[in-house]
Amino acid sequence: MAERIDDLQRKGFKIIQDDEMFCFGTDAVLLCHFARLKPGDRVVDLGCGNGVIGLLLCSLYDNINVTGLEIQPKAAELAKRNISLNGIEDRMTAVLGDISRISDYFPIGEADVVITNPPYMKVQGSLKNESEEKRLARHEILCSLNDVVKAAAYLLKFGGRFFMVHKPERLTEIFEAMKSCGIEPKRLRLVQANSKKEPSMALIEGAKGGKPGLRVMPALVISGDDGKLNNEYERIYNSSETVLI
Repeated sequence: MAERIDDLQRKGFKIIQDDEMFCFGTDAVLLCHFARLKPGDRVVDLGCGNGVIGLLLCSLYDNINVTGLEIQPKAAELAKRNISLNGIEDRMTAVLGDISRISDYFPIGEADVVITNPPYMKVQGSLKNESEEKRLARHEILCSLNDVVKAAAYLLKFGGRFFMVHKPERLTEIFEAMKSCGIEPKRLRLVQANSKKEPSMALIEGAKGGKPGLRVMPALVISGDDGKLNNEYERIYNSSETVLI
């Protein structure tokens, strides 16, 4: 175990991370700033890992309630410790459980919002160079893309919002899975390192029972060709206000 405590730079929130497990990155941060939440929203984070998305959302929004579902016992326990560390037991909980058995843990239509940073990669070739925890977080070993979207559709009330970060090369699969489960893709924003790079990340919003119509936003370019951070990206990390993208 190689634990450390990192400052999330959001209203004093901190997070315990274990280097032997999956540590959060830019995708989780951008997803939280892409999501649109309302006061009183009931949020479920599918595959919450160490709880970073819930922590970030609770730092950005005061009057919400977040439940994280995580299948890995060590990660779920870490999420619970992070909730306690930040004193938000009244606003956030973590549940150990399997996304493919979502009805064992939640009643249907429980959530106003479902948010997820799921495994991006299908299982291909050898994964021997990664720890078990990292393999499970990065690859669709214990849950597939379809499992995640089906769970979201089960959880969401009519009109509820679904937010996901994933890889652009899987957008066709993602949209097909969403539409087959009654979640209409409504907003898409691609993220790229600079203007010369292809997008490496896709931020997606859907609505349960929504009408057709997808808004494709301008790409978020992290830095200019000179390496200087884009103003919008820099504001996300340095502003004390809630910056939505």
